Amino acid sequence: MASESESRSQSEFNMAVSYLSRLNALFYLCNDAAISLDSYNWFHTLMALYRELSTEMKKDEIDKLQKDMKKLNVAVNRNMDNIRRKGTIIIESELYQSLHDFEMELRRILKSAGLQIKMTDKILDAMK
Repeated sequence: MASESESRSQSEFNMAVSYLSRLNALFYLCNDAAISLDSYNWFHTLMALYRELSTEMKKDEIDKLQKDMKKLNVAVNRNMDNIRRKGTIIIESELYQSLHDFEMELRRILKSAGLQIKMTDKILDAMK
């Protein structure tokens, strides 16, 4: 426990609504990029989501997702090189599936952290 001189005063306000609003906006952008087959924006939006959700992750989840991010980064850059060379917007099905799987893992973390639906036995308590 921090000593009195090291502790910070706590605000009576928090950023929960702003935080959930950012998550909502980022998931919207993920959907838009996925539908548009835009691997670059999809990947970078997933990275922003990863940063937002990292405080809710366990160490093993962080380690696994960091490894996955490195692989995805290489695949997305390779895909972007192909797009520049060929002049057509395409996404390999393996890359699409990998981005999809990464997003689904982030969504599972969101749900298990209770950020998607407030976990309560009483529906009226969820409104508090």
